Amino acid sequence: MRLLSIHLRNYRVHRNLEVSFDASRNLIGGPNESGKSTLAEAIHRTLFLRAKTGGALQKSLVSTHPGDPEVTLRFAARGTNWTLEKRFAGASRGSTRLTRDGGSTLKDDEADSMLAELLGIEISGRANAAQLSATWSHLWVWQGSSGEDPAIHASSHKDTLVQRLQQDGIAAVMQSTTDQAVREKIAATYDTLFTATGKPKAGSPPEVTRMRLAAAEESLQRATELAQKLDQAADAHTRASAEIAAASAALPALHAPRAVTAEKLIQVTDLRRLEQTQCESLESIATTREQLFQDHQRILSLQQQAATTSAALAPTEEKQASLAAAENAARHNSEASEAAHQSCIAKVRQARLHHDLALAAVSVFEKSAAHAQLATRAAEAEELRGQLSAVAARLSQLPILTAADLATLRKLDRDAGNAAAALDAMATGIELIDSNQPVTLDGKPLLPGDHPVLTDAGELTIGSGTRLRIRPGGGSTLAAARAAATKTNSDLTDLLSRLGLHHLDHASATLEQRQALDQQVARHQERWKALGGDSLSTALTAAATALDAARSEYGRRLALVDEAPAIAEDRYTAHLSICQDDLTRSEVAESSARSQSESAATALLTTTKAQQEHLAKVAVDHQALRDLQTRIAVLEETHGDATTRHAKLAHATAATQAADLDLTATRTALAQLDPGMLTADLDRLDRAIAQQETRLRDALTQRAVMQSQLMLDGSSDPRADLRHATGRRDAAREDFAAEQRHAAAIATLYQHFSTMGEAMARSLVQPLADRISGYLGCLFGAGAAVSLELADNGIAGIELVRPGDSAFSFATLSGGAREQVAAAARLAMAEILASDHEGCLPILFDDAFAYTDPDRVLRLQRMLDLAAVRGLQVIVLTCTPDDYSAFGAAPIPLA
Repeated sequence: MRLLSIHLRNYRVHRNLEVSFDASRNLIGGPNESGKSTLAEAIHRTLFLRAKTGGALQKSLVSTHPGDPEVTLRFAARGTNWTLEKRFAGASRGSTRLTRDGGSTLKDDEADSMLAELLGIEISGRANAAQLSATWSHLWVWQGSSGEDPAIHASSHKDTLVQRLQQDGIAAVMQSTTDQAVREKIAATYDTLFTATGKPKAGSPPEVTRMRLAAAEESLQRATELAQKLDQAADAHTRASAEIAAASAALPALHAPRAVTAEKLIQVTDLRRLEQTQCESLESIATTREQLFQDHQRILSLQQQAATTSAALAPTEEKQASLAAAENAARHNSEASEAAHQSCIAKVRQARLHHDLALAAVSVFEKSAAHAQLATRAAEAEELRGQLSAVAARLSQLPILTAADLATLRKLDRDAGNAAAALDAMATGIELIDSNQPVTLDGKPLLPGDHPVLTDAGELTIGSGTRLRIRPGGGSTLAAARAAATKTNSDLTDLLSRLGLHHLDHASATLEQRQALDQQVARHQERWKALGGDSLSTALTAAATALDAARSEYGRRLALVDEAPAIAEDRYTAHLSICQDDLTRSEVAESSARSQSESAATALLTTTKAQQEHLAKVAVDHQALRDLQTRIAVLEETHGDATTRHAKLAHATAATQAADLDLTATRTALAQLDPGMLTADLDRLDRAIAQQETRLRDALTQRAVMQSQLMLDGSSDPRADLRHATGRRDAAREDFAAEQRHAAAIATLYQHFSTMGEAMARSLVQPLADRISGYLGCLFGAGAAVSLELADNGIAGIELVRPGDSAFSFATLSGGAREQVAAAARLAMAEILASDHEGCLPILFDDAFAYTDPDRVLRLQRMLDLAAVRGLQVIVLTCTPDDYSAFGAAPIPLA
């Protein structure tokens, strides 16, 4: 399989993008957010996601551009080119079309069935995004996943991969009956000693001796702790006595300075109380002085405002007369403009009546023409209905067959051919070159040069004393192959009979005939729908109704006109244009007159408003002057005249200064006592006294506890118990070592026999390892290789081996090395699996070498080029296309 081109419309960030692919090497470059990963996803979704899929998967494809996501993908498979078109629009509007060049077109389910057959997998319709991305994950290296172990991506292709590897694998390894018996005996002994994970089994001799050793070691630990505990108790009793003496001596030296510090703190409290009282008194006196000053300033400010307002009143009264004359002139101009506007409105009304009459007449003529056209289409639709009936009759005479049925027939035909080929492959050929004794096969003489072929067991006789029984394929395998061939042929014949077909070519011809007739029906139906379909008669009735309504409207318009002009039918369109011009001129004149009338009215409103605003301002100014004079009189009555106010201010200022001097003296006394340091000293002394008292209590308690412990633990000899526990531990250790040696010997023998099976598995995967090593030689030089293991679920245990160095497991490699080894493994698997796809598969790397250094990228291009030479189609997507200039690939830039 090979990708040819792709065309994206309304797919996420891409509104309209078309890309053509080179057959071997492709380099798609562009900055971040340019849609490279979106392009890779679009190819993958088009191949493996059903178009009718809804939910979150479908919503993730929707673009900000209007329209459903659509993708057209061209690819080559089975010796021809195919065009796959998908519209991802959910179950109701999603569609799929698959067209073979020079052949028919399949749609929806039939197209999906054929596509699944071409790809060799099932097309996903309900999977989530993670499950979908795992499809062909050995060929699609998504961004951020290039460093994953490639073995996990080969599990879904394990059977096909192993089948291909077996062609280069090893033959069966023979072993004797004695070998088998010894192997089974060792395996049985191993099972009694170890679990499936290789751990000692519960109840086995090694595990029993291990538990005895653990118990002996625990007893030894308790004896050791008891001996150490007695020694520690004696030391702790001595230390506690010393602590009691030291704490008792330190306490008297701390109590005396604390009493002096506490007395000074009492003086600080009294001074701070006096300071608070003085602060409140000073604040009250200062507030009174400030209030007196503000009242005095308020009276002065009001007197200044009154003088300013009185001086500003004279000019405003002189402006009143000029505003009144302007208002009279504006009123006269507004009345004249309104009369002219009403005259223009009457002329517009008459022009509109004549225009509407002409428009109604033209509508009558148009509705009549539309009605005649629909009548003609109705006759054509009736003729097309007869053609549809004839095609349906031809279609009913053909056997019922779908593309899925044909695919099943083709698969059964291939299975029958494969079964026959397998039966032929198991046949055994015999050729007699020369013999000095008579040779017979199944009783028939065999002469030199004869080479018969056996498909069943036969007896070969040489002379009179030698008889050989020859069984091709091992007997049972040959019988199974013959049964498989018979069953597949029977299944193919039964299915052809059920479908009413003679042979596979008859099925292909029948499906093509049915598809051709289906397309003819579709074309007739599209023409039927274009003519109007079932709604045509409704449209014809609606056209007749519209014609009657137009004629009625013309009659109503004619009654409104005093005198209708006599005009021929073919001149009514020109007459309508003349009426439209008259109406336009009348409306322009009316609009001009309306503008002049509105301007005059606006001027009148402006002058009237200016006069009213001026009168209101004069009244406000007079009222403001009266208000100021009233406020001044009230304030002077409350606070006195200027002389009285000055005297009160002087007295308040003197009282403020005296209170401030008293407060300063109090604060000076407080500063001399240094209250902050006194508080810190008292806290420090209290803390020291508490520490010494705690020290004394703890030491007394510790001495009493240790004295009690020494008296209670003196009933036995801890050191003798320690010696006995040590002896028991040593004996248990010797027993455990002996059982461990025996178990290790059994494990070694078991491993030796297991290695034989592992060698066979290694030989089976060696062709894959050789291919991977060939790719890695491009990166790490000649001699670089990998080792693989064959597990139940696929390939496992990839290790990199470099010349002169030890083997490294895949998980221990650096980020860049994991990317490179994983890429080599994917290329090798793709090369092997390509045998089922005409020798070619596309493999796509989406920014897959983020951790690979620039020097290694240069050698990496040799590996990608080798894959292209071996037939793969390599597609590299990168933000830095200049780094791959030596790849020699077809450049595909994305803006």
